[in-house]
Amino acid sequence: MKKKLYIVYIAVFLLLCCIPMALKPFVGSGKQIGNEKENPFPALWTENGLNNGFSGECDAWFSKENPLRVPLINAENTIRLSLMKSDSNGVIQGKHNYLFSEETVGDYIGTSMTRRALYRAAKTVSLTQAAAQRMGSRFVFTVTPNKNTLYPQYMPDRFIRGKSSNLSVLERYLAQLGVNYVDMKQALPYRSDELYLRDDTHWNNLGALYGSNAVLDALEKTHDNGEGMAYMVKNDWTGDLTKMAFPDSSRTCEQFYFDYPTDFTFMQPHGGETAAILQEVMGDSEKRDAQIRTSNPGAEGSLYFLRDSFGRAMLPYFINSYKSATITRYYPISLRGGFDDVVWQIVERNIPNILTTAPRVDAVPAEPAASEMVVNSADNTIEVDDSVEGSLKLCGTVDRILLSDECNLYLVLRSDSTTLCYEAFPIYEAETLGGEDSDNGFSLTLNTKDIPNGSYRLCVMTDGEHAAQTQTLYTYTK
Repeated sequence: MKKKLYIVYIAVFLLLCCIPMALKPFVGSGKQIGNEKENPFPALWTENGLNNGFSGECDAWFSKENPLRVPLINAENTIRLSLMKSDSNGVIQGKHNYLFSEETVGDYIGTSMTRRALYRAAKTVSLTQAAAQRMGSRFVFTVTPNKNTLYPQYMPDRFIRGKSSNLSVLERYLAQLGVNYVDMKQALPYRSDELYLRDDTHWNNLGALYGSNAVLDALEKTHDNGEGMAYMVKNDWTGDLTKMAFPDSSRTCEQFYFDYPTDFTFMQPHGGETAAILQEVMGDSEKRDAQIRTSNPGAEGSLYFLRDSFGRAMLPYFINSYKSATITRYYPISLRGGFDDVVWQIVERNIPNILTTAPRVDAVPAEPAASEMVVNSADNTIEVDDSVEGSLKLCGTVDRILLSDECNLYLVLRSDSTTLCYEAFPIYEAETLGGEDSDNGFSLTLNTKDIPNGSYRLCVMTDGEHAAQTQTLYTYTK
């Protein structure tokens, strides 16, 4: 009798397992959630032979193709978020029905980056500002706070807010280095109208208006502050956190819709009415928005705007304020060509992205560090790229014994008659050097037109409590 029960149990289990694929011809595949890409069936054989990861890839394929996937995700997350008050699928259920991203918890409870990494980030911004100012540009850097930084009262009580965060430490370093920084926590006023979307990681269009005004004011740029702009408030926005937690839900939240002026022209992307393109690039689908160029004959000046997803709601205010605007989500930042104003915006949770790769600007001349101690080490390395005429791109690593939290890195070129020194970005170029981000990297680009003819020995120097220099890493002849 017991054996028969086992057989029945196994048969029922196998039958239940077959139901999703049996339904597939009739109801189709599970739909994509959020920014998921197409889900092709994995290959058993690859160009390298048998695909050893086929089993796991097949399991992932089946999971996404399961036609019952969305209702099952909805059911699970409703139970976990609403009833059990737990986290699920990267989403946190907050107070008053607010949703938060689990990705921001590290920022909320305390620092998750090392002091050295945060100083490196601030120094990278500082050197970018120096390069922009050498080119005659005004420069502003700003960090948009995470939603739980601005509205901690809606976070669940089980998360204890830390006394220090990546953002607070970064801000101290930015002030120390003299960066023209716009503090969005101060720029976003307390109002009965909240400035972030309840079901989304981003601010709403009203918050973006305040943020844009603060940046344009810091640049001393004449602009329309939007006070007389007509707007409507609609409860029709499907937040990115809703899509993650409840992909088949009709749940929406309030969004502000302004009647933006459209006296400008899109040079990139192009094709279609201006208002329609603006609506598309401001939408949460993030289509055709990686590189945007606009022309506005009724305005003055040129803008370079490096942004992330928070910047999309700022687009109309900047576009309407400049005769020409170049707006990008591409790293690295590239200022070649010259701009009147340069704005670098990033959200708090993306601060580590500053260290992805060094900005494409010519290195800033500096005074050599005052140290004669030489550290010979296999950890002192350099990679040289001279493939672009008139440019010498160098990156590498220095021995960690040369480093302190707030030390700076310099590339020194010595010939028999000349010594040149340039400050390097404290960036580890992982794409060139391999591995992941490291605190002991350096990167810079030299304009060889500024280097007199001669044969030079290149080394890297550090300042601070462990001031020293590497052995000669490369010999350059011009």
